[in-house]
Amino acid sequence: MGDWGSVLREIDDDYLVGISNKGIVKRAYKDMETTVCKVSGDPAEDMITVSVGEETVHIKIPLGESTCSCPSRSICRHVVLGILSLQKASETKDADSETVGEEESIESSQSDDTMAEKVLQQIADYPIGKLAKSLGVRRLQQLIENARIGNRPQITYASAVTVQPLKQATEVRLLYPLEYSTCTCHKKEFCVHKAEAVLWCKLASGQTNIEALEQNQDVSAEYDMEQIQDAVLQMKAFLEELLDTGLSRTPHDALDRMERLAMICHNAKLSDFESDWRRLQDSYSKYLRRAASLRIQKLLWQFTSFYRQVELLGNAQNVLEVSRLAGAFRAEYSLALDLDLVGIAIEHFVSRSGYEGETIYFLEENTKKWYTYTQARPVFYDNAYTINSARQQYPQETPWRLGLPFHELAFWHIHLEQAKCDNRGRLSSSKETKGQLLQDRRTEQNMLTADILGKWYYHDFAQLFEELFQDGRTAPEKSGLPGADSTSRTKLVFLRPVSCGKAVFLETEQKLYMDLYDASGKVVVVEVAYSENEAEGIRYLEKITDENLPCFFGRVYLRDGRLRLYPISVFNRNELSGTG
Repeated sequence: MGDWGSVLREIDDDYLVGISNKGIVKRAYKDMETTVCKVSGDPAEDMITVSVGEETVHIKIPLGESTCSCPSRSICRHVVLGILSLQKASETKDADSETVGEEESIESSQSDDTMAEKVLQQIADYPIGKLAKSLGVRRLQQLIENARIGNRPQITYASAVTVQPLKQATEVRLLYPLEYSTCTCHKKEFCVHKAEAVLWCKLASGQTNIEALEQNQDVSAEYDMEQIQDAVLQMKAFLEELLDTGLSRTPHDALDRMERLAMICHNAKLSDFESDWRRLQDSYSKYLRRAASLRIQKLLWQFTSFYRQVELLGNAQNVLEVSRLAGAFRAEYSLALDLDLVGIAIEHFVSRSGYEGETIYFLEENTKKWYTYTQARPVFYDNAYTINSARQQYPQETPWRLGLPFHELAFWHIHLEQAKCDNRGRLSSSKETKGQLLQDRRTEQNMLTADILGKWYYHDFAQLFEELFQDGRTAPEKSGLPGADSTSRTKLVFLRPVSCGKAVFLETEQKLYMDLYDASGKVVVVEVAYSENEAEGIRYLEKITDENLPCFFGRVYLRDGRLRLYPISVFNRNELSGTG
């Protein structure tokens, strides 16, 4: 069959799965036994017509362009069946001569290598700059960081090169030609997953390296470097002015100028710098109001660390370096497969960067990883804003089509299909995610247990220190958050103390302190700074004694050589089963 014979010899099941899927290929093989296929057309042309039952299939070169008269818009079982029929017809014609048959056998045995070589050659020829533009700055930076620590995907080489991207349910099959590659995200265009897969193959084969990616300048123009430098000059000038004048002579318009610089950073896509200006604005506002909670030492550290970040931004040579410093307004979400979540607690927050909202904490039953879902709104300009009015004016929407009020999510076992989260475990409210309520954990038979809480339940505080903070390092698998940094200093834990000291509120610091003791006398210090949001919680903590001592859920961290806990929620002993 001329050129068709060589083309068809290069096609195997891996390639057919690549242009369709495993189910379609399996169905096509099964249908070969009962479906009549008739080949027509001139084999010298680039298209052969095959009648597959009642459907008409047009097989073209490349095969990814083949079409069928059935309603399917993709490569259907009829097309695969037509290709298999052509292969069978080609083999029958070539079998007339034993010598030819031996030659064909040799060629067939080499066909996988031939197809793989074609795919790899196209991968090698694909411009890195074009791949970088497809990925975008932040996704490219994430790939570089994973490559640097050796966290690479599995790549299988055959007639189709299969790549399983990191921490995603998507699977990419790179085919010849590359434009007919497929991805389980089902996008026809050359999606970010395909671009990422090609780049991983380039790294694996040594066609590029991390240094070349870092120096690559052909990424998408996500940042205007002139705008960045202008913002840097304005930020440095004002910070230096504040340092020269000192706190006691702070200009009367300082807060307004900080707000203006925050907006300049927002327009320049410098998310972290916008947040830093709002935090500095909050600290200076406390100073001007003579708020007792303001610590001058902490303000000085905040000021100097912010100035250092501005200097680093000014020295950034390209958009990749800018991206590392700038942060992101919106997280990059990826598939996290199906999740069985246990609602643990809900936390109301008012951030110093000007946002207010609620965060719900979930623990995944199987992996024991932490996930969160947050609803927040900016409150920079709400001068007369109060917590109660905000909750009434802005009711929360429950994600994942679950039929219950938002705050109730913290008390249920939930199953999520096709869940999406970012690298810090923050869940997306994607419409593609389907949720199912399983059971209310407040019932006696479904309450929290030591088995559910797993490695995050501690009654031995020495063990807590050894596992999470020994030598200032934290094992990544103990962090609980997907993609967590091994140097992270704050962890979510359950603490079950055997006794406690009396809560003490220091007026000079505007903080509450309370010591929690384990059976060996080891101490974890509860530390809560006063705010309107924390007032009710502080009053509750002041009433705790050994007689009504609860189990604490919160963020534990190490400071000044002591373990400290910020409590998010507490659980009475009758709310936890089997954790004694």
